[in-house]
Parts: sequence; C-alpha cells; structure tokens
Amino acid sequence: MGELGRPAYLRLADVLRSRILSGEHQPGARMPSIADLCRQHGLSEQPVRQALRVLNSEGLTEGRPGSGTYVRRRPAPARIPRGRYDAAGSPFAGAGRDPGPGGVPHWTHDSQKTWATGALALRLRIAEGDPIMQTQYVFLAADRPAQLSTSWEPLALTGGTVAARPEYGPLAGLGVVERMAGIGLTVTRVTEDVTARPVLEAESGPLGVALGSTVLSIERTHWAGGLPVETADIVLAAERSRLVYEIGVPAGITPESDVLR
Repeated sequence: MGELGRPAYLRLADVLRSRILSGEHQPGARMPSIADLCRQHGLSEQPVRQALRVLNSEGLTEGRPGSGTYVRRRPAPARIPRGRYDAAGSPFAGAGRDPGPGGVPHWTHDSQKTWATGALALRLRIAEGDPIMQTQYVFLAADRPAQLSTSWEPLALTGGTVAARPEYGPLAGLGVVERMAGIGLTVTRVTEDVTARPVLEAESGPLGVALGSTVLSIERTHWAGGLPVETADIVLAAERSRLVYEIGVPAGITPESDVLR
C-alpha cells in the first residue's frame, strides 16, 4: 500500500512525529491546536485527534486538561553497564564511586523469609516449597526511582550464615559474588534474560511511570558451577534506561583451515 493509501491520521502523525524528533517542536512546547492542525493539513477534527492520540501513546506528547497538547520532556536514558563483572558488585554500587550530577545512587531494601513457588523452584533448581530469602529493592538516583529488583536465594545454601540476609551483617551491601565467596561459594557465571513489556500496576507507582509505559525486565541468575545461588527480577523504565553490554572475545581465534582453501 502506498503512502496515499495510509489513513490520514497516520500520515499526520508521521509529520508531527518528524517535527518533534527533529527538534522543530521543542520539549515542553505547546503543540498547534486542533483547529490549527485541521486548517494547516486540510483535515477534519477526527483524524487530527487520532493523530494526537498516536503521539501520546508513543510517549512523545502529553495532554494537559484545559491547556492543550505539549511535547513531552523525555529524560536522557541512563547507561547501565551489563555483560561484564564489576568489582563494585552492581551498577549502582559502582556509580557511587563517580556520582555525577544526580548525586550518589542509593537503595532501600526489605528482606523476608518465604517459600519457593513452582516458577522460582525451577529457576533455583530446588523443590517447590523450599525456604528462600526474598529481598525487595528500590534503587534511586537523584532521589528518583530508577530500578526495582526482587532477589531470591535458597536458604539451604545461606541459612545460618553471615550471608543469609543480603543487606545485614558483615557482608551487607556487597554484590552477590562477594557475599557468596564469603561463605565458600564461587560464582562462575551470570545469565540474563531481557524482555520488554508493559509496566504492571504494582510496579508503576514505585518506579514512577504511568500505566501503559514500557519497562525492561531482566531475569538474572548467579551460578556457582551448575548450581544457582541467586535469581532476581530487575525492572527498569525503558525510556530512562539503556542496557550496555560488553562481550569479551577469546584471544587466539583463527579461521578454520578449510575456509582459507
């Protein structure tokens, strides 16, 4: 279908989107009124309203009752390094060494004993109903919510040790790798499964994003050999976050000999 075959509201949305992304309509600026857009583009009110709804659903604009439609101010996404081990234990702990304009990142936490659901039992390779330690975090930067995380650790491994409660005792505040090393477990790898999805109602308030927003969801697991020692669900606002992965390449890789023939 050619451009002329597309609905008028989508063609108008394309034009307005281009003007926003190019900077012709600056963040915080008021968009032309519906009447002005109808006149400028030779359209009736209905497709103009539909076009503005498209831009609003994409997070490019926001309506203000009694005032009109404005270009939404979009925060610069934070670069969050992943895919390599940081001795600080977490991106937020590492950021504390170089806080930048937003101040030193910090977090709140709450730990409690609970029991593994079927899904968590599969992730931790334990039996359903086994005791686990659950810790819920809200990470903040410049005193604004930046990331949510819920972690689970098998109490069969940590129960009765100094690592049983992640944010208490002599190992408090350390990363999973250091805490597990403190009780004789050597973490050898970390796996992450990243998806994008709509924010859940229970997450929107703590994360400070509107319902309908997109979040990045990371299912992370720390392994000691073939044994999972911790698994976590990490949630970040997609528009405020960029996941930056560094993937090492082994030295000494050469082409197969038959490729060169």
